[in-house]
Amino acid sequence: MGERARGPSRTAAVTSLGVVTAFGAGVEAFWKGVLGGRSAIAPVTRFPVSPYRSGVAAEIPAGDLAPESDRLATPSTSAMRLAFAAARKTVERERLPVAPERFGLVVGTTMGGNGEFIDWVRSGTAPSTRRSDATLFSVASALAAEIGARGPVLTVSAACASGTLAVGIGADLIRRGECDAVLAGGFDVLSEFVFAGFDSLRALSSSASRPFDRRRDGLTLGEGAAFLLLEERAGVEERGRAPLAIVRGYGSAADAHHMTRPSPSGEGLARAVSSALADASIGPEEIGFVSTHGTGTVFNDRMEACAFRSLFGERAARLPANSIKGAVGHTLGAAGAIEALLCALVLERGVIPPTAGLEEPDPLCPLDVVGGSPRPLPDSVRYVLSTSSAFAGTNAALVLERP
Repeated sequence: MGERARGPSRTAAVTSLGVVTAFGAGVEAFWKGVLGGRSAIAPVTRFPVSPYRSGVAAEIPAGDLAPESDRLATPSTSAMRLAFAAARKTVERERLPVAPERFGLVVGTTMGGNGEFIDWVRSGTAPSTRRSDATLFSVASALAAEIGARGPVLTVSAACASGTLAVGIGADLIRRGECDAVLAGGFDVLSEFVFAGFDSLRALSSSASRPFDRRRDGLTLGEGAAFLLLEERAGVEERGRAPLAIVRGYGSAADAHHMTRPSPSGEGLARAVSSALADASIGPEEIGFVSTHGTGTVFNDRMEACAFRSLFGERAARLPANSIKGAVGHTLGAAGAIEALLCALVLERGVIPPTAGLEEPDPLCPLDVVGGSPRPLPDSVRYVLSTSSAFAGTNAALVLERP
């Protein structure tokens, strides 16, 4: 397949989606769970929780991880098996009409397989994995071989903004003409090492996260993986296919306020969103829905409310928003990818899922957070926004467009 024209006229279209969360494997299992306002948060079964403030998380059933690969040895970490499972729901190598050297891969993760490796070390037993399989880049390397990606293969690790950054970078690779297709997304597994770390920060909810609720008391960890197949739009339409969504804008910014606490004013998030809007060549008034980071911590939710107020003015109180973290937990490096996938589904299906756990909206977060039951997305809405905020003040945003 020959090279297409390079330059700003190129557009990154979302053509396929794959996801694995505590609701199960596949888009329909995820969509059914979030649309029903359900929560997959339950008592932790993977490790003892008696030393910790919290005893709940959103765990993925073992049967939803990838089985043995027909091209590689069995992935030796649950992190690798999780990423493979989501990727296989997204792309079939034999059916992708793109030359391997024009096919890229961008993977976001916070811990890679390191958390699992550290847990094995702490347990005093010999790990059942090679040390190289627990590195941050190991999943991307193995996955590239699995799907036949011979273009740029990148790993992004920027804490909880990793998945959003991966999708944005993947879209840029297409727009700049370096790739005709990119598999972009993120993953992270639940690990006692990570669980203990958040517990030491006193960031975990004692029950389950309640994003933007007046009674919220912290976040709940989860695990998951999601990938979006991005292709150059002209090639997609030449084949007679309709994109699910368009990645129209991408931005990132840091507030450098504190290692773990976001800037109360939301200045970094506001600049990341402003950058994404400028990249999309639209104004804030054109955004019709926001998928928030929405962790359920007092600091994060109020920070986001401040950022959106500065961006959207009084309209922030009427702009539909939601958070999925009360449903599938905070999946760290996967979170932004799952939320970008959610935005594509919202545009395709015309419905905004409710925020699980939201019962008494916090008056200090004056946003129109959808709760209780799904809400229709008006046909007039063309653009939606997805945001992520991470430790050390890293923020990222994506603008997705209805095709």
